[in-house]
Amino acid sequence: MKIRFKSPSGGGTLELDDASTVDQLLESIRSSTGFADVTVKYGWPPKALTADQAQLSAQSLGLHRENLTVVLKEDASAAVAHNTPPVPEPAATTTPPAAALSGLPSSLRGREKSKGQGIKDQNISVAMPEASSTLVLRVMPDDNSCLFTAVGGALRGLRSGPDESFTADSLRRLVVEHIRANPEKYSAVILGKQPESYCANMLRPDTWGGEIELAIISEVFQLEICVIDVKTGTVYRVGDGNGYPLRCVLVYSNVHYDRVAEIFVDGQEIMEFDVTRWAADESSEYIIARAQEMCRKLKEEHHYYTDTSDFVIMCNECGWIGQGQKALAKHSLTTGHSDISEIKDTGA
Repeated sequence: MKIRFKSPSGGGTLELDDASTVDQLLESIRSSTGFADVTVKYGWPPKALTADQAQLSAQSLGLHRENLTVVLKEDASAAVAHNTPPVPEPAATTTPPAAALSGLPSSLRGREKSKGQGIKDQNISVAMPEASSTLVLRVMPDDNSCLFTAVGGALRGLRSGPDESFTADSLRRLVVEHIRANPEKYSAVILGKQPESYCANMLRPDTWGGEIELAIISEVFQLEICVIDVKTGTVYRVGDGNGYPLRCVLVYSNVHYDRVAEIFVDGQEIMEFDVTRWAADESSEYIIARAQEMCRKLKEEHHYYTDTSDFVIMCNECGWIGQGQKALAKHSLTTGHSDISEIKDTGA
């Protein structure tokens, strides 16, 4: 069986025997990530695998259908210190492995900006003979609200009311209200910080949305959100298995979200005429396949993704220099420092 995971060093896939135990799974994760002391979480909201599950089969817990989250032990210990209540039983869902990059320092977030406008100008599209239509990429502004803007456009017309446009600000408020209304579900363990602190941060326009925000929007609007990773072509289906009638599709370049839309007139630029939701069943699987084809084009022809394993960074608080997300995560967890800048390559 194959099991996917995300960790401070990036995402990965494990190949395990179908009879593998949780203990064997944990050993494989430790070997793959290079971290000896980790906590592994699964489900939504995430709950940690415990020592008394060590001899259970991974399949018996449904882990072969999960996208596991690996956190360093220091992070888990800090969370337990808050004495938060047990995490409630999760609903099934998977989320993008790089969504955890919402904590990436703002100085590193501009790496995709020059690409965004260029891609938009090139009008990336894929023909869909199945429906005599075209699938196009709608590129979102690089304003730290790309997730909300991308999803908001897909929600247009889903409900009647005073805010049919579902702006980034309105979706931020919706997320915060949902977290506050469900304190037993969104504890400090799940959010990574005290709920009020998390909510105050999420209301700021310079704060990125991530896996928690996608899951909440999916739940509130009863909408499956399919996110396709440009680099790997992997499809992550937020809300899958919950019986939602409709789905939308987003493209994720590791630091940026864009929206996928269907048009029936070549060169159509007015987004109000876009088709952005499809039936969440086999009848629209060709949309997913064509979106993956689009992502291959984005990767191979336009290199439209950011590889967070290669950037060189410096801590402005202590002068430390390192390379890649893994080193950044380790330094931040060890020191608590967050004032980080990228060291640009000034070579020819």
